[in-house]
Amino acid sequence: MKTLKIFVLLIPIFILIYSTCFEPFQLENTFHEVTIGKSGKSLLVAHVTDLHTDGLGTIELKLMDSIRASKPDIIFITGDIATPGGTAKGYEDVLSKLKAPLGVYFIQGNWEYWEPIKELGLILKRADIVDLTNKHLHIKDDLWLVGLDDEQAGSPEVEVYEKVPKESKILSIFHSPVLFKSIKNKTNLAFAGHSHGGQIRLPFFGSLWTPEGTGKYDSGWYKEGEANMYVSRGIGNSILPIRFNCRPEVAFIKVNY
Repeated sequence: MKTLKIFVLLIPIFILIYSTCFEPFQLENTFHEVTIGKSGKSLLVAHVTDLHTDGLGTIELKLMDSIRASKPDIIFITGDIATPGGTAKGYEDVLSKLKAPLGVYFIQGNWEYWEPIKELGLILKRADIVDLTNKHLHIKDDLWLVGLDDEQAGSPEVEVYEKVPKESKILSIFHSPVLFKSIKNKTNLAFAGHSHGGQIRLPFFGSLWTPEGTGKYDSGWYKEGEANMYVSRGIGNSILPIRFNCRPEVAFIKVNY
């Protein structure tokens, strides 16, 4: 009986050690496929979000290995590069390693407002990353990309969709997934982050808590009307350096358009 009591008392300690020292560094590569058109063409998207990076550490190096192995056509960074105490050199060391044939595109998250990155524009330019916040871009064929500012801390300009040619297929990138409610009839496919999947997820219950701006969209696929959205659990951690049953994620999504 005494041994059993000791074991029970040790369980929370084991969980804490696992959740702080092990799982936050166990990057999961998830692979998906979605169809938004009938051209018979496709491209592979790498969805990176919530880096919260202070330089090339264990999780960032695993991310680079995943990108090199999967060879995506295009990379989307859906906000929250910034982290308290982050440095310009640390951000640039990570961002400069992200490369794809059709380019790397970034939009601002709430942490870019809460912890402004000094000379962010120069860092992105040197890393050959396009800041697409409240902008649109032709990717290829009839496929267009729209980037929106964060709904929680910024000012998303949804009128940018009016600049995209009619009958185009539209991919959208933004940070807080609740924005999906406002643009679900304007896009075919959306990518968001922000939620971190809750960071702590209990079996049969799900996330204990998600930040404002998540709504019901805490992780994975969502469909409303004709639009789909993928919400990634992200790479880094927010507030607490802890993850349980919610591994960090880089999502690779084959888009048939």
